[in-house]
Amino acid sequence: MRHSNFGYKLSRTKNERQQLFRNLLRALIIHGKITTTRAKAKAIVPTIEKLITKAKEGSEEKRREALSVLVDKKVTAQLWEMGKTQFANRQSGFTQIIRLGLRRGDATEEVQLRFVDEAVAMVPVSSSTKVSATPQEKSKKKEVKKETLRKRVQKK
Repeated sequence: MRHSNFGYKLSRTKNERQQLFRNLLRALIIHGKITTTRAKAKAIVPTIEKLITKAKEGSEEKRREALSVLVDKKVTAQLWEMGKTQFANRQSGFTQIIRLGLRRGDATEEVQLRFVDEAVAMVPVSSSTKVSATPQEKSKKKEVKKETLRKRVQKK
């Protein structure tokens, strides 16, 4: 029986398991989705959910706690930004596991672990982007061009 036994061992020592989880968490935060085995995905879901909840709270104490797990300031800053924007309206259930089928080599079930809400890219609109005009606006522009050409010719 598994009384008082919590967590997934994944046939690894404690240090190997911590490093594996840390790398999976970092990859998920950076890329937004990862493809891994079902056991590994189910093992890191509680941790990523807790980290996102800490990021939503946003205090400096919670940031230090997340930094102790992730050990990377850039990834922690990215997680904090996601907590403010991407997950601001969601209370829980930040991730989802999508089954992909069996892996060809060893028939292990592969899954895709990803965030439920897609990241919204904030792209500034530059002046070089062209907006298509209606036919009426196009004819007005042609008339204005003709008038300016006439004025230039008259000045000479």
